[in-house]
Amino acid sequence: MTDRADVVVVGAGLAGACAALVLSRTRRVVVVEADGPAAGASGAAAGLANPFMGRAAKPAWRFDEALDALAKLAAEAGDGLFRQTGILRPATSGSQTERFRERAAAHADLEWLSPAASAERWPLVRAERGALVVRKGGSVDIPAFVGAALRRAEARGTAVARARLVGWEMGSSGIDAITDRGRILASHLVLALGDGARALPPLAGLPLHRVKGQTVRLGRPRGLPADHPAVAGAGYAVPSEAGVVVGSTFEHDFADAAPAPALDAELAAKGSALLPVLDGAPVLDRRAGVRLTIPTSVSSRRLPLAGPLPGHRGVWVLTGLGAKGLLTAPLIARRLPAALDGVVPMPTELWPLGRM
Repeated sequence: MTDRADVVVVGAGLAGACAALVLSRTRRVVVVEADGPAAGASGAAAGLANPFMGRAAKPAWRFDEALDALAKLAAEAGDGLFRQTGILRPATSGSQTERFRERAAAHADLEWLSPAASAERWPLVRAERGALVVRKGGSVDIPAFVGAALRRAEARGTAVARARLVGWEMGSSGIDAITDRGRILASHLVLALGDGARALPPLAGLPLHRVKGQTVRLGRPRGLPADHPAVAGAGYAVPSEAGVVVGSTFEHDFADAAPAPALDAELAAKGSALLPVLDGAPVLDRRAGVRLTIPTSVSSRRLPLAGPLPGHRGVWVLTGLGAKGLLTAPLIARRLPAALDGVVPMPTELWPLGRM
């Protein structure tokens, strides 16, 4: 462990890896991670980058800027990490059909396909009421992206330490980050902890809600084209070279964060409802993770929390990404250096808590 850095980033999930990659361009960075890269919710996510979300396909927050940040950060980390194959969203009701048609008429990034047109272009997708094509959407293998981003940062001099943060002390010369393997003196401490935030008392008052999500990876059936887009409806199916990731469950009351084999059949059924060719595909593995989300009573758009922790000079929080990580973590990371320097603050909507 090095004993000095410009910035200590705690957490090597998606948020921490994006922050480390951007900060490593100009600063000495140490990444502190207790369990290994993408060990938490980032490792269980399907990696769907969908800029038009929800039943009404509403545009995501700053989606053009977010997609640009994702594409450029993925390219900086390595080749082929962002599969920009688009996303198909089959309509599930007459009212959703009308909403999708209206969205497509209002946004050049969208296209509406009638049932016949959808069947002709993507015959493997069940879209009996038609489908919305999200042209700029796609998917990312998040564990692969996290690993590549950290390796790129390490090539620039970043140190990745297998350690657990237990606290910090404020001093005249900076922040003393205290881990179970030693101390690191830094100018800034960025807490991208995910579910690990619960273990730090200074973060106990943050309005974070825990949601357990589970995915399964099914065997890739023969005949599924290599460039087939992800499909999102009542669940999602995300093809990759290694199979098709299907998800997700949403458990708000749980005692165990481990994946449950009993959920395999439910998830496989979600996949085959979208892509009938998946019916009978074997379950290759299952993953689960705990996402942190922000209640709508705090943030109407349930945006992440990204800002300085009140009362702790130089300590920043980056958490609560929920299911929006791919469209928020790269964008927040892009803005982080200027925000740490006090040059350009983070958007105010990312810290709706006042001074707490």
